[in-house]
Amino acid sequence: MIRDEKYYVVELLAAVLKDRQPRPPAPGCDWDVVYREARRHSVAGMADYGLEKLAEEEQPPQLVRQSFRQARLTGIAKEATQHVTVTELLKTLDEQGIRALPLKGFVLKYAYPRPDMRLMADVDILVDDANTKAVGKILTSSGFSCEHEGGNHDVYYRKPYMNLEIHRNILPEKYTFGGYFDHVFNRAVLKEGTQCIYAMTLEDFYLYMVAHLTKHYAQGGTGIRSIMDLWVYRRYYRDTADWQAIDRGLEVMGLKTFGENLMRLAGVWFDSQPGDAVTDAMGRFILGNGTYGTTQNMELSAFTKVYDPQADFQTVQRRYLWRTLFPGMDHMRQVFPWVAGRPALLPAAWVMRGVRAMLKRPKRTLHRVQAVRSTTEDEVAKAKMFYAQSGLQELNHEKKSHL
Repeated sequence: MIRDEKYYVVELLAAVLKDRQPRPPAPGCDWDVVYREARRHSVAGMADYGLEKLAEEEQPPQLVRQSFRQARLTGIAKEATQHVTVTELLKTLDEQGIRALPLKGFVLKYAYPRPDMRLMADVDILVDDANTKAVGKILTSSGFSCEHEGGNHDVYYRKPYMNLEIHRNILPEKYTFGGYFDHVFNRAVLKEGTQCIYAMTLEDFYLYMVAHLTKHYAQGGTGIRSIMDLWVYRRYYRDTADWQAIDRGLEVMGLKTFGENLMRLAGVWFDSQPGDAVTDAMGRFILGNGTYGTTQNMELSAFTKVYDPQADFQTVQRRYLWRTLFPGMDHMRQVFPWVAGRPALLPAAWVMRGVRAMLKRPKRTLHRVQAVRSTTEDEVAKAKMFYAQSGLQELNHEKKSHL
């Protein structure tokens, strides 16, 4: 029996992936919590397939079961909409000679038992920076509105739930990963029957998944789905991918230990392998987050990059808060490209950033400020130790932060 509702979500997913009956929940299981956690990690629709395998007497209350079923039906509809929309977009890009590389879930979903099990909040496509304007015109002429432009990617939306991120970089500039992804198009493979649509090699795609997971994990947390993605991918491509090349890539990226720990955790969750103190801590951290982490963890993570036990913590805290409110040029030129090379315009950009944050995300913005002010030195020290135990003590993927 599974006693913790968070871990029961993992059990339902494991049962789907292994095509077995889930172990029964413990007596007194709070099914509302199970649903809430599954939804928070964007896996409620997939978990519904696991509930189908439970005996009738083990089923959740009818209202909760209906919520899971609705999440599944919504996922099926959303996946179908995304598939048709993105397929049409890629066809248009190919016809217009714009090279493109689909990323993440749009590719990975085919490794799952059913594509709707890999629910995507948005679809990510990498294009050359010089072509982002042309892609934007194609999208806006197709009924999309541009929600954000600039930085690592442009964001487009079309009702009812079509979100597209058009990337000019595969990852934000500050994530270097030993330069491994600097020329990803050079290693990409042209898809059969197309002129400009590419796919990553099997090895690069796995390394990209680890890099993307690392970004979220080190920024404040990631969710169940990211660990499940690695497990699903390794099983699906276990005989076709070059896993020795992947190990070498992890070494270059500075993520060998972390990558190994991620797969050990995946083995605990989805293969019933024994865990240890490291996988237990990583599991608790991930299950305590949603799909993309929490604000408190994000600030703790950022603090660890500038924390010096020899320095006065309150001084570091004040400087960090100042840098949070007034970021440097490296960050601001990604948000507002017009400020690049013009430091005199930074104050205007800071004002625009602050106004936009308070108009669009007032609660989140105030929550961030409060999280910074309430963080203690003990919390930062423990977080730094936790990241080191996870395998990120060898972290060389990010440009140094200075206060």
